[in-house]
Amino acid sequence: MTTTTSLPLVPAGHVRTLPMAVPTWRYIGFLIGPGAGSFAFNAVTVTMPQLREAFTASEVQLELVVAGYGIPFAVLLILGGRLGDRFGRHLLYALGMALFLLSAVACAASPTIEVLIAARVLQGVGASLCTPQVLATIQATSAGGARVRAIAAFGASGGIGAAGGQVLGGALAGATLAGLAGWRAIYVVVAIAALAAIALAPLAPRSRVHEAVTIDVAGTVELGAGVLLIASALTFGPSAGWSWPTFVALAAGAAALVALWVHQDRIERSGRVPLLPPSILRLRALQLGLVAAALFFTGYGAVLYVIPRAVEAGLGYDSLTAGLLLLPFAVVFAVVSLSLTPIQRRLGVRTLVWGVVLQLIALVGFLLVSLVAWGPSLIWWAQPALVLLGAGQALVFSPLTQAVVREVPVEAAGLSGGMFSTVQQLALSIGVIAIGAVTTATGWRGRDEVVAGFGLDVALACGVLALALVLTAALRRGAHR
Repeated sequence: MTTTTSLPLVPAGHVRTLPMAVPTWRYIGFLIGPGAGSFAFNAVTVTMPQLREAFTASEVQLELVVAGYGIPFAVLLILGGRLGDRFGRHLLYALGMALFLLSAVACAASPTIEVLIAARVLQGVGASLCTPQVLATIQATSAGGARVRAIAAFGASGGIGAAGGQVLGGALAGATLAGLAGWRAIYVVVAIAALAAIALAPLAPRSRVHEAVTIDVAGTVELGAGVLLIASALTFGPSAGWSWPTFVALAAGAAALVALWVHQDRIERSGRVPLLPPSILRLRALQLGLVAAALFFTGYGAVLYVIPRAVEAGLGYDSLTAGLLLLPFAVVFAVVSLSLTPIQRRLGVRTLVWGVVLQLIALVGFLLVSLVAWGPSLIWWAQPALVLLGAGQALVFSPLTQAVVREVPVEAAGLSGGMFSTVQQLALSIGVIAIGAVTTATGWRGRDEVVAGFGLDVALACGVLALALVLTAALRRGAHR
């Protein structure tokens, strides 16, 4: 498919890195980053009871421990990607991961809940600087099957981190290791992962700095304000009872994003480079990919949130057992992700559609198992559906990511990484909030909560399937031009 944008070319005499067949192992330092970020989020969410007891923390303070990481992460992702385009992706990855490492150490040593919250904010900032560089570097330095394998490994890293956070977080939450509280030990694990990422990052091939990319300060402020207001409203709206300030924040955030679009369009028409070039955002495949990703991750967030809650409350599972329930799902997700190249070679552009179909079958299967076999043995009865779900979601994740990044020029590769990660982060939060709102309003717990969460994901997956069919048709037409 041929596309054109108004992004200026790389200056004369400036060498551009040519995509090549890079072995996936060379990206290992970069691939640790997404896994560490997912682990830091998921492992911490299961330690809330321990934090409440250790610091006599209020519910608002506990929410800030989670939101303090998630909100700056979402707000600064696109800026982090563009900074990588301008100053170098290895440099921004190293800086972000160094901040991630230092903040993890600060979290582990926090003497008060206020210090922990502040350290989590810094951790979110660090994650926002390093995360977009991963997809951007893969896009700028690899091609063909090598790119498919690297993107699949990117997805596998996040999935392993999320499930590992649930399992290891559950195991460590109430433990004490050599006099160190389990919730503090979780941050030690995060720090070790960050240190390994920094040490191994130089193995990845370097992509050149693109001097044509400037930093649009006004656009950055407008985007940051819009995402901050919307993310904050969605995060704290449920605990605030969706009072009027929540809706004011949502409206103000939407207004900021509209102003951003007008401003970005004006900048691009003048021949300068905006933060979010509208010419790129108007690309049809990119739009379809981002909307499908938003629906996919909304459902993913709802399911990952509801399963541990429901089995702990309804079946009396402890945090470790609830995490182990999801472990085979994560293993299959990782294995299929890393085996995606031969699968895509056989299925081609239909891989995405087949993935969504498998996901729908698995979701319906888990619903049926929950209805007929709800009880202590659910951990065994649910495994076929969860294994199939892991395979289906692996077939969705990488093709969706490829659909987003393939349309963006190499000079703006950080933009594609930032956009995809921003959509992913916000959609995961929306999924948690949506299912939380439903269960709070209805009082559903246990099996009813599972039915609600998986029912929501079935509806969203139907939307993903419709978009996947349109996107697949568009890719086929492009391939025959």
